[in-house]
Amino acid sequence: MGTRIRGEKIEREISKVVVLCGGTSPEREVSISSGKNIFNSLKNLKISSELFIWDGKLESLNFINDLCFISLHGSPGEDGSVQRYFESKGVIYTGSDSKSCELMMDKIKTKEHFKKIGVKTSDWSSKPEEFPCVFKPRFGGSSIGVKIFFSKDDLSLEAENGFFEKYLDGREITISILDTGSGPEILPILEIIPKGKFYDYDSKYLPDGSTLITPAPISLSEKKEIEEFSLKIYEEFNCKGFARIDGIISYEGIYFLEINAIPGMTLTSDLPASARAAGLCMDDVVKSILSSAMRR
Repeated sequence: MGTRIRGEKIEREISKVVVLCGGTSPEREVSISSGKNIFNSLKNLKISSELFIWDGKLESLNFINDLCFISLHGSPGEDGSVQRYFESKGVIYTGSDSKSCELMMDKIKTKEHFKKIGVKTSDWSSKPEEFPCVFKPRFGGSSIGVKIFFSKDDLSLEAENGFFEKYLDGREITISILDTGSGPEILPILEIIPKGKFYDYDSKYLPDGSTLITPAPISLSEKKEIEEFSLKIYEEFNCKGFARIDGIISYEGIYFLEINAIPGMTLTSDLPASARAAGLCMDDVVKSILSSAMRR
């Protein structure tokens, strides 16, 4: 007997929902935490489901009659590789397609695309041009490997395989977008006040690592500009289901830094926090993402 999932416009039968998490990236533990949180919601919704902690081998992904809820962070789960494999097998999965994920995973290509579509983003280069500056790995997430250098003397040998971004002094914001069936909906904008120097791994995932304020205390004009450009980014990157965009409000203006194809879904993650501010619980978020996948 299959599981029936109802979206706003579609009803379809599948064997079960498989929550795919784990993988081999440095974000494995975050992925598992996200996966367990999603799995708990599926149980609350009484949807037949399975938590699958992946070993990173594509041949083990045998989900032909299942819907796969992808909760992988980093490569190869967020860079389009898993999505491309599922597309070749006809597997239904959540989130954006392989081409979009590949683009969003590459921070340099993302910033180039921002420029192309007229979205303001911070300047970047292969070598630091001024201090302070921010070093970011070209691929990856959860702020792993991100460093701030305040002078040339601070530069370390670890600053390889990435790029240097102009440091913007301002308020960190994140914009979560959820496909509700009637189109992408921008959830309340969230302001992040990290306890440390910036929103690093510990600030994101340790209890009390940051203060999250949502809705962010911003002006109506700032809100309008942020929402207009966020929606443009979501559509121009061909996002599906959900996404999260990171930005900064500085004295120079509003800048957009990167976009996350598979945002974290842990108990302390940004998207669930924004959803709560909109009156949505985690079960509502999971149901919306599933419904979006069924409308493919």
